[in-house]
Amino acid sequence: MKHPFIVCAFYTDGYAREADALKTSLEAYGIPYDMRRFESRGVWEANTRIKPEFLQDCLIQHSDKDLVYIDADAVVRAPLILFETFDADLGVFIAPSNGDFSHRYLTGTLYLRNVPAVRAFVGSWINAQAGMVLGVDQDSFTTAMIQHPELTVHPLPAAYVKIYDRGDEAPVIEHFQASRSRVKLQRILKKFRNTVIALLVLTLIAWLLSRGS
Repeated sequence: MKHPFIVCAFYTDGYAREADALKTSLEAYGIPYDMRRFESRGVWEANTRIKPEFLQDCLIQHSDKDLVYIDADAVVRAPLILFETFDADLGVFIAPSNGDFSHRYLTGTLYLRNVPAVRAFVGSWINAQAGMVLGVDQDSFTTAMIQHPELTVHPLPAAYVKIYDRGDEAPVIEHFQASRSRVKLQRILKKFRNTVIALLVLTLIAWLLSRGS
């Protein structure tokens, strides 16, 4: 079966095992893919920011195909029927306000129509990352979305970005969020901040006690 889209995914060495599982699942359903290895940029946050740069290149390399992006730590559980006739420029899961998600847009699964407007959007997504240290790709994606209100955006159903331990819908694409176990710069800095605050509080208490004695 000829598909109007190609699945694109990238990984660093820390995700090689997960990427192999995704590749196997794509091959099982005869889904075309472009999967590439990148050198790590040092921290998890910086590695997430590879995403729009990779997609920009995929849009050029596969100019005759629309793109379906899937994070490397996911697997396909059923045919991607939704993307055979997807009628929008962008497809992204939009988190419900009461869903306790970290971001409004979850970019683990994306649909990108290969048209000039979407290529301009991806360029803005890349530009929004300039100077970022702690920011992740979802932060810059949100900024780019605000800058491109002309795009038609359809929300993806939860089954296409199913987090393995959330919800009870049958997954089409299941995400395992391997990043939970990865070292994150944000987490390190928060621990450092909390340690410094605790030391300052203890120092203040010790000073107050010494003043009262």
